[in-house]
Amino acid sequence: MKIVLLFAIFFAQKAFSQDTWDWVRIDCGSDTSYKDANGDTWKTDDDYIKTGQNIHVTDNSSSEVEQLNTLRVFKEQNKNCYTLPTPTSSRYLVRTMFLYGNYDGLSNPPTFDLQFDGNKWATVVTSMSGFTYYEMIYATKGDNISICLARTRDQQFPFISRLESLPLPANMYAQMRRDMAWFTSYRYNYGANDRILGYPDDKYNRIWEPLIPSGLVPVKANFTSLDDTSVNDPPVSAIIQAVEAQRSTDTIDLSFTNFGNGSNLHHVEMYFTEPFLETNENRSFNITMNNAFVSVVSPQYQTCLSIGGNSVSVGSVNVQLAPTDDSTLPPTISAAEVYTISEPLVTATTSQNDLDGLGAFVDGFEKLKGWSGDPCLPNDTIWQWLNCSGDQPPRVTSIYLSGYGLQGSLPDFSQMDALETIDLHNNNLNGKIPDFLGKLPNLRLLDLRYNYFCGNVPETITDSKQIKFMIDGNKNCPRESKKPESIGSSLAAVVIVFGVIYYVYKRPPCRQRPPQPPQPPQRPQPAPSLLPSSQERLTVSYEQTVVHDVRN
Repeated sequence: MKIVLLFAIFFAQKAFSQDTWDWVRIDCGSDTSYKDANGDTWKTDDDYIKTGQNIHVTDNSSSEVEQLNTLRVFKEQNKNCYTLPTPTSSRYLVRTMFLYGNYDGLSNPPTFDLQFDGNKWATVVTSMSGFTYYEMIYATKGDNISICLARTRDQQFPFISRLESLPLPANMYAQMRRDMAWFTSYRYNYGANDRILGYPDDKYNRIWEPLIPSGLVPVKANFTSLDDTSVNDPPVSAIIQAVEAQRSTDTIDLSFTNFGNGSNLHHVEMYFTEPFLETNENRSFNITMNNAFVSVVSPQYQTCLSIGGNSVSVGSVNVQLAPTDDSTLPPTISAAEVYTISEPLVTATTSQNDLDGLGAFVDGFEKLKGWSGDPCLPNDTIWQWLNCSGDQPPRVTSIYLSGYGLQGSLPDFSQMDALETIDLHNNNLNGKIPDFLGKLPNLRLLDLRYNYFCGNVPETITDSKQIKFMIDGNKNCPRESKKPESIGSSLAAVVIVFGVIYYVYKRPPCRQRPPQPPQPPQRPQPAPSLLPSSQERLTVSYEQTVVHDVRN
C-alpha cells in the first residue's frame, strides 16, 4: 500500500461545497490562481509574500497531488514570511506541505526551520522520496498570521509546496490555552484501511489516517448517522468505523512514539461510540494515559463521545483502555488525535517603535520590499541585516545594510532609539544627512561612506561626543570641524569670508559618482541553532506506508 495513492484518493473525493470564503489555500510556486476540478480556489503566492522563486517539479512522482507539482524556493534572504489574513478572532488550523522532488537536480533535500508569529514551529526535514506535512492549531493574536521559512544551514534553501489556513469554531478544542499552540503529531481513523479522510468528510479539512493496530478487530457500526456528536465535530465516517479488543477481558494498548528525548506536554483526544444496539450487554472501560487515570467510559449507541487528557511524556505517550469488572463487551475506540503542546508563546514581539522604523526602511527601498515577519524572533533567525537585544520586548540595536544597492534618501526612523550601530556605507543614498541621527541616544557608530549625500553634516552629529561617524566618499558633503577655531583678527576673518564665498560659487553641485563595488553585509552571522524540534514531522513516502509504533 502506498500512502501517496491514499492521498490521491483523499483529494479526489471532494464533491461537496460549503462556505469557505475565509479559507486561504495557496498552491505555492503556481504562476496562476485557479479552481480545481471540485471548484476549490487555489491562489498564487503573490498576495501573501514578495520574495522567492517559482519552480516546477519535474519528478513524475509528484503528479498524484496537483498542488505538489510546483514549489516556491527562497535563496536570497535568511527568513521569508507569508502573511495570512485572519479575519475572525478564533483558532486557526494551519497546514504546510513540502515536496522536494529533486527540483534542483542536486539530490540534496534541505533542512530548515518553520516558524509562526515569532515562534519556532518545527525543523522541516525533507526527503528524496516523499512529501512532508506539518499542521497546527493556533489562536490568532491579531489580523494576520506570519508563517516563516528560515535558512539554518549553508546552501540549504527553504521551500514550500502548499500552504492552507482556515478558522475553527470557538468551542472546538476548548481545553487549548490561547498562549500555546497545538502541533498535530497523529490523527487516526481506527478500523479503516481504504483511504485517508479529509474535506469534505471533515468539514474542517483535518486529515485522518486509516489504521488497524495489530491484534485489534475492525468493526463497523450498523448506523450511518449520529444523533449527537462531540464539539470537536469529527467526521461521521471516522466514528462509525472502529476497532475493539478480541475478548471482553482484553485491553487496548496504544503507544504514540517518536517525540524525541526531551520532555513534552501532549494532548490526546479520543472518540468513542457504541457500534451496535445490544440488549443485556454492557461495554465500559477505564482510560489511563501513561498510567494516570483519565476517565471511565460507557459508549452510547449512535452518539459520539470525546474524552481528552494531557500528559507530560518523554519519548512516547501510552494509552490503555481496560474493561471494568462488569463489562461484558471488549473496549473499543473509533478515532484519536495526538497533539504536542508548544511552550508558552512569545508575548512580547519586537518593540513597536522598531517595527515602525523598519517599516519605513522596507517601504522606502525597493531592495528591502520582501522583508516581513518578526525581525528579532525567534532569536536564532534574526533578519540578516540586523542585530537585536535579548530584552523583552526585543530591541533592534544594529542595522547593517552596506552594499545593498539602496537608492534614495533616508526615511525617518528616529523612533528606533535603541540603535547603537548604523552601517549604510557603499550604497546610492542621497539627499541631506538627517538631523535625527545625532539625536539617537544610544548611537555609537554611524557609517555613511561612499554614498551621494549632499550638504553639511548636522551639528547633532558633529557635536556629539559619543558618536563615531564616517562620511568618506561623499564628495559633495563637507565635514564640519567638531571644535571650530576662534578667529582672532579682522584680517583673518576677511580671508575666511572670501574663502567661503569662493567655495560656495566654485564647488560642484550634488552629482553622481561611479558606484563602488558592492560589499556584503558586515554583521557577523550567529551560528543557527540546529537542535531538532520536539515537533514530530508527518512524513509520507512514495515507497512505503509511514509506520507509527502503535502496539496492542
